[in-house]
Amino acid sequence: MAVGIEQFALFILVPAMAYACWRDWKEHRIPNQLCALIVLSGFFVHGLVQGWTGVQHSLAGAACGFGLLIVLWLIRAMGAGDVKYMAGVGAWLGPELTCYAVVAGILVGGLISIGMIVYQRTWSRFATNMGLMLVKMSSARTAFGEFASAKQFSGSGKAAVPYAIPLTVGAWGVLLFSQIGWWKV
Repeated sequence: MAVGIEQFALFILVPAMAYACWRDWKEHRIPNQLCALIVLSGFFVHGLVQGWTGVQHSLAGAACGFGLLIVLWLIRAMGAGDVKYMAGVGAWLGPELTCYAVVAGILVGGLISIGMIVYQRTWSRFATNMGLMLVKMSSARTAFGEFASAKQFSGSGKAAVPYAIPLTVGAWGVLLFSQIGWWKV
């Protein structure tokens, strides 16, 4: 039986993602070293299993993960660690699965946020924050500034949702669904 990328991902990527979630939960940051190791291990495994074609596929996935989230970092809606983390996950998943994982992660993050609003009964703060977001996005000067950033919304100086968690849940769901054949890659 040949060892494929899926087996490597089970023993390397999945534990690394769980560790990233734990660090983001505890410290509201994902270490640069961890992000770099995830990216480099994705390049290495794809190269080992599929040669140069695999490395190209891995590079495209990393670029996709980075590119899809960099705008959220630029408008201060997400931390830089989350962007680098998703580049690492993309290096493992490739571009197509990375797109699915980002969309799934954003949906999971939205559900977590709604759950937090309902549980904490912070409807008025949510309405105020949405108004501030509309003002923020009304001009380039405010869109890319610190005004109405995710850190300001939380009130603690940290992002309200440690976003490695929903990104990971989204990526794990995409991996599972691709393995059981719900969609073909």
